Amino acid sequence: MRAWLHSVRVLVWKDLLQEWRSRDILTSMLAFAVLSLFIFNYALELSPLNRAEIAPGIVWVVMVFAGTLGLNRSFTAEQDQGCFEGLIMAVPDLSAIYFAKLLTNLLMMVFLAVLVIPIYSVLYNQSLFNWAFFGVLALGAWGYSAAGTLIASMTVQTRMRDLLLPVLLFPLLLPVNMAVVKSCGVLLGSVAGQDINSWLNLLLVYDVIVTMLSIMVFEYVIKE
Repeated sequence: MRAWLHSVRVLVWKDLLQEWRSRDILTSMLAFAVLSLFIFNYALELSPLNRAEIAPGIVWVVMVFAGTLGLNRSFTAEQDQGCFEGLIMAVPDLSAIYFAKLLTNLLMMVFLAVLVIPIYSVLYNQSLFNWAFFGVLALGAWGYSAAGTLIASMTVQTRMRDLLLPVLLFPLLLPVNMAVVKSCGVLLGSVAGQDINSWLNLLLVYDVIVTMLSIMVFEYVIKE
């Protein structure tokens, strides 16, 4: 167990250090998110009431599409440099690779949420500085990263990986999308008459199940 945790920590540090030096993924994700928020802002003329209604949807859609840019690069560094097989042989268990990539993608999504929330608040003149709102986004980012990391490992060796990843991933995210948007809507007061606990339970159960299933099948996916 100690060797497994050490492998996860080293892989996460390696990915974060590599991204800090290049800043390719974070720059692309942030640029896409900011441009998307500007487009939504000027394309939609909304009243204050309507802004409250669509805020969860806009924020989550921007995060999902921007996060796809990061998922596409999850395994490409090792693949392009020809060291993917060496990475497989270096860890005590292949689940360490999956868990490390999941944590890296999750940290990037959380960092993206930290940047998107204030930008949205300024552009739309609506404060989203709410810890509960951020917590729901973090839970959604967990499920998104759990499913996205597995799909990225499946498509990394294909020629059309940039196209296949969203095509395979987005249908799997339907429960996450509904749970995040509805929960955030209840928190902002734009969705009335719904129990937030049921949506949060759905989101948490999805996160745990997808994470466990992905760990179980990751070895087969990588070797095949």
